[in-house]
Amino acid sequence: MKSSLLLVPFILFTFNKLYSQNTLFDDTRVSSVYIDINPDSLEVIMTDVLSDHYFSARFIYDYGTTRDTVNNVGFRLRGNTSRYSQKKSFKISFNTYVSGRRYQGVKKINLNGQHNDPTMIREKLFYDSWKKAGMVERRTSFVKLYINQAYYGLYTNLEEFDKDWLQRVYGENDGNLYKCTYPADLVYLNTNQQTYKDIQSSSATGGRAYDLQTNENEDDYRDLVDLIVVLNHKVDTAFARLVEEKINVDSFLKAFAIDVASGNWDDYMYNKNNYFLYHRADTDKFEFISYDTDNTFGVDWVNRDWATRNSLDWYTHHEPRPLASKILSVPAFMDKYIRYLDTIAREIINPAAIFSHIDSLKSLITDAAIADTYRTLDYGYTVSDFHNGFTAAIDIHTPYGIKPFLTKRYTTMLQQLATYSVPELAFASSTPFLFPNPAGELLTVQILPLKNDRQVSLYDLSGRKLKSYILQRKQSELTVSVADLKPGVYLLVTEHDGRTASSRFIKK
Repeated sequence: MKSSLLLVPFILFTFNKLYSQNTLFDDTRVSSVYIDINPDSLEVIMTDVLSDHYFSARFIYDYGTTRDTVNNVGFRLRGNTSRYSQKKSFKISFNTYVSGRRYQGVKKINLNGQHNDPTMIREKLFYDSWKKAGMVERRTSFVKLYINQAYYGLYTNLEEFDKDWLQRVYGENDGNLYKCTYPADLVYLNTNQQTYKDIQSSSATGGRAYDLQTNENEDDYRDLVDLIVVLNHKVDTAFARLVEEKINVDSFLKAFAIDVASGNWDDYMYNKNNYFLYHRADTDKFEFISYDTDNTFGVDWVNRDWATRNSLDWYTHHEPRPLASKILSVPAFMDKYIRYLDTIAREIINPAAIFSHIDSLKSLITDAAIADTYRTLDYGYTVSDFHNGFTAAIDIHTPYGIKPFLTKRYTTMLQQLATYSVPELAFASSTPFLFPNPAGELLTVQILPLKNDRQVSLYDLSGRKLKSYILQRKQSELTVSVADLKPGVYLLVTEHDGRTASSRFIKK
């Protein structure tokens, strides 16, 4: 796949699987988690759904080649609306009853049931895309959950956002970590810390909307208030300097672009929900992290078409979102955001880049998903719904299959970006994407449709033209035979209006 032409520092990781010594988050297989718990405790957990009390249980992790047992772990429900679902989500704590204890380097893990996703991969797919974009990793894998020997279904196993995670991804964990949930809009009210502490979350279990997760004893919100004060500043040259002193603007813009590209509307930008802010002690700047990302890749609960929504005008306008609106009002920041959008569209959500990974996730979990009867209880999802959910609409809140959503989102984003006045974007809009790459017998050329016909030519690396085609105006795809080519590297060149663009491909 061709590298992006855009001049923005952007670390990309492939979707290839890499084995890790940490088997807890090995996402190349579906391991098994066994919970043995007193039946009376389990009944309380399942009926008192708003309780965060941990009950003692035995945890067994079966990796296939190894089997570990950890006694006296904490076990409880987790989540928001999922607490009321028939397929519950759970949190496991290794240090509740044994202070400081960790299992494979973590104190807690989250098991999410994905009860509203017929494919069960959307949250995992988001975090894989997040990592591929060079963002700080939240490790995820799939597991089969058994409670008192009964199969409770397929779950996504997610790393906890805590001080251990901060140390792993940032190399320090001394700063304030805020978990921000609805209605955490970062709107300025006054300079009194208590004002922001008193804003209550709408989550099922309540608590603060700006909830400090570290340094709780100090309970010092001065850094958050300082950020909000800066966001209340009028947009001028001073604002650009001030906001860059308070937050990692590059990382925020990239996070925003990933949310927009994946259709993650249940976020800060649209729904003032589901994000972390971490004030790094070493840089003295906030980092922005998206989380709770199951409402992505075509899931909708608010009657919007997230596949076609304008990526240049994503955040809601009927109420303030200063972190988005103020930063994107700075032309240099807006230009960088546009470049991130373009790169993420071409390198991450491009069907040529992501479909094979989706297929591998589906193949990995199919047997465990089909055997999971709990996933059928909330929305009646059948085995056919599981399979069809990758390619077709299933119900009102999943109006897109994952692949059709990505196909439309990718095309729509490039069309929207082509209207923006960044010269290299207009040129990049004509750059062809080729798949499969390497190619065997057939090569598909995917390109943004233009108003005029263009010529498509195949060259070897010596510059000799081997084949030539005409791509009709407004046509976005062309499939050509390369079966007669010798194995090697070739160049595909498109020409229109006196301009050329090219991509390399490998004939295997």
